[in-house]
Amino acid sequence: MKKLNPYFLTSLIILLALWFLIKETGAISDLFLPSPKQIIEAFSNLFSEHNFSQDIFASIFRVFVAFLLSAFIAIPLAVIMCSYKAVRQTLSPYIDFIRYLPVPALIPLTILFFGIDETAKIVLLFIGTFFQLILLIIDDIQEIPSEYYDLTYSLKFSKAQEMKFSFMSVLPQIYDNSRITLGWCWTYVIIAELVASQNGIGHMIKEAQRFSNTPNVYVGIFTMGMIGFLTDFAFKKCYPLFFKYKQKTQILK
Repeated sequence: MKKLNPYFLTSLIILLALWFLIKETGAISDLFLPSPKQIIEAFSNLFSEHNFSQDIFASIFRVFVAFLLSAFIAIPLAVIMCSYKAVRQTLSPYIDFIRYLPVPALIPLTILFFGIDETAKIVLLFIGTFFQLILLIIDDIQEIPSEYYDLTYSLKFSKAQEMKFSFMSVLPQIYDNSRITLGWCWTYVIIAELVASQNGIGHMIKEAQRFSNTPNVYVGIFTMGMIGFLTDFAFKKCYPLFFKYKQKTQILK
C-alpha cells in the first residue's frame, strides 16, 4: 500500500493551524474568511435544507456529458485531420479561430440558438473543451516517429488500418489529455451555469455571492475542488490498468 504523502500532510496541518490562529485572533473578517465552524455548519445546512446533492449531481452531469461528447467527436476527427491533408487544411483555421474565443462572450449566442435549458449549458462546456482537446490529440499524432509510418507502408496498410494505427499509437497520450481537458471543463461550469440555471454548484455559488453568504461560497469551491481531485485520482489509478505495457516499458528503461 502506498504511503501517504508526508509533505502534503505537514503542509495541510500547517494551513489548518494558521486558519484557526487567524480566526482566533480576529485578524480577518468572517466576510472574507469564515471560521472552520461556519464552513462545517454551511456544509451541513446546504445538504439538509437546500438539497445541495442535487446541485452536485447537476454539475457533474453537465460536465461529463459535455466532456464525453467532446471526446467522442474530437478523437476520430483529429485522426481524420492528420490522415487527410485537405480535411486538415479546411478545418484547422476554424479550430484555431474558435479556440481563442472566450466562452463568456458566446453566452448571448448560445441562449439565442439553444434557449436556456440544459442544452445551452452543455454546448458552452463543449465549446470550452472540444477545441482544446482536438488540438492536443493532433499534436500527439504529429509526434509519432516517421519510422512507424514507414512500417505501415512496408506492411501495405490500407488508409483505414493506418488511421487505426495512429489512434492506437497515441492512445495513452489521449488518455492523459482527456484527464487535462476534463479539468478545463470543470473551470467552465460556473460560466455555463450563469445561463438561467436553477441548480448546480455554480448556481449555488452565484446565489451565495448575491447575499454575501461567504461560507456557502467556500463550500461550493471546496466541493468542486474535491470532485476534480477525486476524478483526477481515479484517472491516475486506472492508467496502469488500461496501459500495462507502458508500465513494463518504463521498468525496462
